[in-house]
Parts: sequence; structure tokens; C-alpha cells
Amino acid sequence: MPRDGATTFRDIVGKLEVLRITCDKCGRRGQYRVDRLIARYGIDAKINEFSSDVTADCPRKIANNPYDACAAIRPDLPKVV
Repeated sequence: MPRDGATTFRDIVGKLEVLRITCDKCGRRGQYRVDRLIARYGIDAKINEFSSDVTADCPRKIANNPYDACAAIRPDLPKVV
């Protein structure tokens, strides 16, 4: 799978045990064990693809309104990559 400069699960192995996703707009909160994510998506999968799967049912994302877009973030990711 081409990397294209994206962060992959390989980049966070040994740095994070849990990957959190939060959204201040809708209150979405979730935490996902990195080992389980790797088992499901593969170690070279892009983290953005996982994030898109998790937020696929977000009403703001579905509405596709650029003025009220989904604001889901991975707050721990910048600390480790």
C-alpha cells in the first residue's frame, strides 16, 4: 500500500497503546487499542482510513457542509509522530 506521506499504524507501534478520537462539536469520544487496529487494518494501513471508517456515520460528515464539518481529531497522534 503506498504511504503517500500518511501516518501508518507502523509509525505508532510502541508509542501508543490506545488511539483516541474525539470531536468537540458532537461529543464523539472513542478509544481503540492499537494492537486490535493493526489486526483489523494491517500494520501499514493509513490511520486516516481508520478515522474515516469510525466517523462515517457522523451527521456533519454525511451532510458535507463545509461550514459545519466533522471536527473529529486524534489528540494523541501529534505527540508521537
